[in-house]
Amino acid sequence: GAGAVALYDDQRRELSDFLGEATNNIAELTAILRAVELALELGRPLRLYTDSQYSIGVLTKGWKAKANKELIAEVRVALQQHHDAKLFHVRGHKGVKLNEVADELAVRAVQSRESTGWVPA
Repeated sequence: GAGAVALYDDQRRELSDFLGEATNNIAELTAILRAVELALELGRPLRLYTDSQYSIGVLTKGWKAKANKELIAEVRVALQQHHDAKLFHVRGHKGVKLNEVADELAVRAVQSRESTGWVPA
């Protein structure tokens, strides 16, 4: 499952996305893609915080991907279309509140086998 939290103006939206059989890396990349798509839709700058070193590496540090090439390409295109997106790494499971919430949303998607899309929180 993928989970994400978006904050803008005085609003907060949460995403819980059931992906079926997928790796952790696919879930992280999908969460990033959904966040970029929302920021594009809203016309907002994007400051994205993820605990996925893999995602940061393949998207911003030139790491060579051996798997997930199509998804990585899709995320890269979305980031290029955005023009004001920056990605930052945070340590996972270290008490970063919104990162913990995103992890909980991903777990909820897996447990319920359902996707909510972006909903107000």
